[in-house]
Amino acid sequence: MNPHVKQLLDRSLFEPVRDFKCRQGKRIRGSLLQISFEMGGGIGDVPVSVSDAIESLHAGSLVIDDVQDDSRSRRGHATMHHSIGVPLAINAGNWMYFQALECLSNSPLPAETRSRLIEAMIHTARRCHEGQAIDIHARVDEVPVEHWEATASAISLMKTGSLVELAVRMGCLAANAPDRLLSVLPGLGRRIGIALQMRNDLDELASIALCRPGEQTDDTVRDDDLRNARMTWPWVWSSQRTDHVRCREWALRLVRSPEDRRQVARELFERIGQYGDHVIATLISEQLQLMAEHVIDQRLLDGVEEILQTIERPSCPVSLMEEIQAERTSEVIR
Repeated sequence: MNPHVKQLLDRSLFEPVRDFKCRQGKRIRGSLLQISFEMGGGIGDVPVSVSDAIESLHAGSLVIDDVQDDSRSRRGHATMHHSIGVPLAINAGNWMYFQALECLSNSPLPAETRSRLIEAMIHTARRCHEGQAIDIHARVDEVPVEHWEATASAISLMKTGSLVELAVRMGCLAANAPDRLLSVLPGLGRRIGIALQMRNDLDELASIALCRPGEQTDDTVRDDDLRNARMTWPWVWSSQRTDHVRCREWALRLVRSPEDRRQVARELFERIGQYGDHVIATLISEQLQLMAEHVIDQRLLDGVEEILQTIERPSCPVSLMEEIQAERTSEVIR
């Protein structure tokens, strides 16, 4: 390749992709991929081609998601489209999808295994885009409150649930796991993915709610969900614990101003913060119990539990929740 052309390609694609992939996230999918590989009978590390494929698919989806949400930060850094522009970011995100498929097609695994892995990835990518369509279109201030739970469930199943399910399924497929495990473990992964989405939704709400007036800045706090009126799990929990008229009032206040959104976040988090933590912890506990019925290796079960502790942890210590409630009482008195 001509040196000048190579330099252009490096700057417009390869360098931004490398930089993005080097950012540290929770690594939950990669860790579950490895453990499911071992649960399925695999020895040593999961094949690099499989782990690289999962990483590229997930990274590409994050880049595209950030563009569609106009997110400002991702994993502590500026989002790719804010760094190199929207057209190049979209191209990089799409390129990573194809790179993921190429990783699998070039894998040294048996042909039948490669085919099953590619089929699983294509199916998941298609499902994720369907979920993304609903996520973008279904604004909480436009969807009737009685449909909030069904909508949020569908989005979580198709997006985060599907991606975590894929990681577990691909680990099992790479290990040539028996059918009895393939019929159970991916489904558990899907429900773990839903718990992960719940945690992400609640953490974003908490990051806004716990900011005091004047502390919130575009660079330090992600407010994508509220700013775009996304259908997230805190809204579902509020509909379960608050009358629907009140829920509707909260949703309609999102479009007024950043300060109104922040106030809604505080009121919403005060109402459902601890309840959301309880729902997530219960869901995680149920999946661990179900997994223990099918996997007898305690070392692997302990590994899964360690991974899931990052999802289960509370968004807000009890002391901070009490502080928020005290501040709210003071505001009412004033």
